[in-house]
Amino acid sequence: MSVWNKMKSLFHWKRRDVSTGTKSDLTGDVLREFVYLDEVSVRSLLSSQKGGVTDSTSEQKTSGRQAEIEGSVSVEPGFLTKAEVTSRYQTSNSSTVQTSRKATVQSWFRELLAIPDLRFIQPVKIDSPVDDPAKIKQEGNQSRASRSLDFQRGSVVEFRVKLSADPVFHLGTMVSEFTGMAEDYPEMFAADNGLATLREVQPINKILQRLLAGLIPIRAEAIDYSVVEIDGEEFVVHNDLLTDLELDRKPLVIVGVTEHLAYWKDLRRVLFSDAEFTVLCRVSRDGLQRTWTPVKLADLFRPLVPKLVDQINAAGRVPFVSRQTSAAAAPVNEKMVEALSNYKTALLGESDAQLNAEQSAEIELEIAALQERAGSAYEQRTAFALLREKIRSMSGVDVEASTDLELREQARQASGLPLLPLQTSSIVQAQASTAVPDIPDERLLDVDVIAIYW
Repeated sequence: MSVWNKMKSLFHWKRRDVSTGTKSDLTGDVLREFVYLDEVSVRSLLSSQKGGVTDSTSEQKTSGRQAEIEGSVSVEPGFLTKAEVTSRYQTSNSSTVQTSRKATVQSWFRELLAIPDLRFIQPVKIDSPVDDPAKIKQEGNQSRASRSLDFQRGSVVEFRVKLSADPVFHLGTMVSEFTGMAEDYPEMFAADNGLATLREVQPINKILQRLLAGLIPIRAEAIDYSVVEIDGEEFVVHNDLLTDLELDRKPLVIVGVTEHLAYWKDLRRVLFSDAEFTVLCRVSRDGLQRTWTPVKLADLFRPLVPKLVDQINAAGRVPFVSRQTSAAAAPVNEKMVEALSNYKTALLGESDAQLNAEQSAEIELEIAALQERAGSAYEQRTAFALLREKIRSMSGVDVEASTDLELREQARQASGLPLLPLQTSSIVQAQASTAVPDIPDERLLDVDVIAIYW
């Protein structure tokens, strides 16, 4: 056998794989899909808890090969001389592969959510309900029951909710859509002065969009929690705890503003279907609230134009179409009479003023004359203003602008008077067949939204 063949027969490769990692088991991970995520909030919160945010990670994989052979050959030609050849062959080969993975905001969110004791309220499973309201007051797990005053500014809370946009945003969206349809199909809005009504509303909608400044106010009703009162104190309690108790429950509504650019899904798929999502947020005002301002620039403009801002904030609470009290809706003029009568009673009640029989008859005649002013938002405002001036001249009753606005909106809601009687569109006509529900007695939790997901 030649030296070369002997070397080949003795040659042996020995492979060593340095990176023999196994695939991680992900069976316990939550399948989470985001529709809204505030990256700045996630980074800030994570940094405050861990001192830094991991931007990227790297993995290194190394493999090497090494072979070695050693042999000797003796040659004795003619038995006279002797030669010995020693051969040593050694080779090595190695390669290194480095993989870098950039951390995403989703991975930061997962890391943030894994921090223990981060959330004041988090999903919890209730094994059995309580049979005594006193046990709710003694509950030590705030995710099961907590006092309303325990919701402090900055607390992180997580709720399952039915998500929707605030009615103010609904108003702006509907006006924008109607305006677009009127431009494309003007014949649909030609009758009953529909185009004129839209032109009147457009400036208000433009002001609304400017005041919102790219923010979208949301209202999300908590699915698993309600507000109950025990011994004069309000508690936020998991519904599964209240199964066996006869307590008056009030809805818990999560309110806050979100940034348009932070949505990862089409808004039409998220904010207009009352779909169920989970929201992670921070409490922005201590405790539960009775009122909330969806237009955040309202406080800035209130000293200058209180009527304008309050009308925008109240617009979402007024139905676009008349309330149905029977199979056939009452004419708008009749609802205008009812609204003005309610407004008159409320104004007089502010100062306990009384009108004599002659004055009352004169006010009734004034209301009858003003009923024709129900055709547009501007005409309705002038009708309320004329009636207020008439009552003031007779009884001396005078109220602040904010109080007057509140009384007008209450009168509208009680009578079902539409603020914008757009009755030419088939869409609005279809909505007119649906009764407008009463505004529930609810409690509001004002928050800053971090994430919306499911």
